[in-house]
Amino acid sequence: MKLYTYAGNVHALQTMIVARYNGVDIELPSFEMGKDNKSAAFLAKSPMGKVPLLETSEGCISEAAAIARYVARVRADTNMYGGSFFEAGLVDQWIEFAKNELDLPVGMWIYPILGFIQSNASNTDRAKEDLKRGLAVLEAHLAKATFLVGSAVTLADIVVACSLLNAFKLVMDDAFVKPYPSVVRWFTTCAMQPEFLAVLGPTKLKASGGGGGAAAAAPAQKAPKAAPAAKEEKKEKAKKEPKEPKEQKPKEEKKPKEEKKADPAADEAAAKKAKEKLLAKVFKEGGKKGVEIEGASDMGGLDFFCTTMETPDGDLDLLELSMEGMNAQPEPDAEDRKGCSGHVGKMTFSAGVPQLALCAYVPDAEHNKSASMVDCKAWMEHVLKEVGGGVITKAGPAKSPMGGMVVMAKIAAEPDKGKFPLKDKDASMAAAFAFLRAKGAFPEDNDDSDDEMVFGDDCNLDDY
Repeated sequence: MKLYTYAGNVHALQTMIVARYNGVDIELPSFEMGKDNKSAAFLAKSPMGKVPLLETSEGCISEAAAIARYVARVRADTNMYGGSFFEAGLVDQWIEFAKNELDLPVGMWIYPILGFIQSNASNTDRAKEDLKRGLAVLEAHLAKATFLVGSAVTLADIVVACSLLNAFKLVMDDAFVKPYPSVVRWFTTCAMQPEFLAVLGPTKLKASGGGGGAAAAAPAQKAPKAAPAAKEEKKEKAKKEPKEPKEQKPKEEKKPKEEKKADPAADEAAAKKAKEKLLAKVFKEGGKKGVEIEGASDMGGLDFFCTTMETPDGDLDLLELSMEGMNAQPEPDAEDRKGCSGHVGKMTFSAGVPQLALCAYVPDAEHNKSASMVDCKAWMEHVLKEVGGGVITKAGPAKSPMGGMVVMAKIAAEPDKGKFPLKDKDASMAAAFAFLRAKGAFPEDNDDSDDEMVFGDDCNLDDY
């Protein structure tokens, strides 16, 4: 069999995992989304031009769930569809649950990070709440069971785990997964199975400790006992005679406090310390974002990326520093990975009150197969032209272990002309992606080709 898909497509990964359990050999031909799926030969196999697509000796099967079910049913002795007719129904139940209750909120949360759609705070908040409801259902079930159906891994576990894979890797931190320890335990158990590891490799969760599900809570220390109350005297004390009033001394007039003299050296030291703290914060934010970009690149096969940064607040120097943090090599002995994305071309945006700051970076071609398609300065010039203004402030070698070039620019706010940094930020990001797509350096955004955005008949994107 042959499975046509792009790198990191979770809807294809689920088929590859079940194939491992069933001992089915599946070939993954070289495939470029936005190009190969539009060819006449491919459209003859998949009229909608969607992936994944499974080619068998008897013909082709499209739609991710149908492909996974087909491969799971190839053998009846491996428990992929449970051990009874009833359990087979439960497997289908959880597959539908993943499609209708998990895929959409996970997608709406992570797609802005991956650069597939524009960021929208209300949509993200709605997606988080919807995902929490789905996780609560899983938690209630898995608190009493090791796996979703029966006593071993089935297709249900594979599909649901793949639906949650990107969320566990990119966005669900310790605080978010804390209420779902059984889900974390179950997901970790699945991810450590040899069949999962053979397809996914080691899975690093964003939550460092799994939300407290793995480790037992430390016993609470006993609070110290309160001191015993003093016993009441059995006998009443004799009443004391009132004391004679003390002679009042005339109050001395308070001397006015001397004003604290200004200490220029101390003020300068405090300002220097505050600046160093800000620079460290900006670099750290860039480092953390870099790890997310590295993960998105590995899962989606992306060579370029666009994202926003908050801490620089429209400052060009700070935005460039955050880019350096993204591109930095990870420190071997560091507790957390930071940076790691110097091989990915990027354009970042930071909106402040007076201006929108922009930073474009393209690594050397030897580190990025699409870098030769994108001229860094031309990329920035295209964005500024599309947004209708702005000026390039710097263009030169990048401070990155992967070499390359960096270009900085700013777009000043002009309220009287209706130009605001936040508004220009969204327009700039859209223009940046459009340029990349035109150069073939980023996947096409076509309704009929992005199967990862199709979540099921009952899902309504208009709700978001």
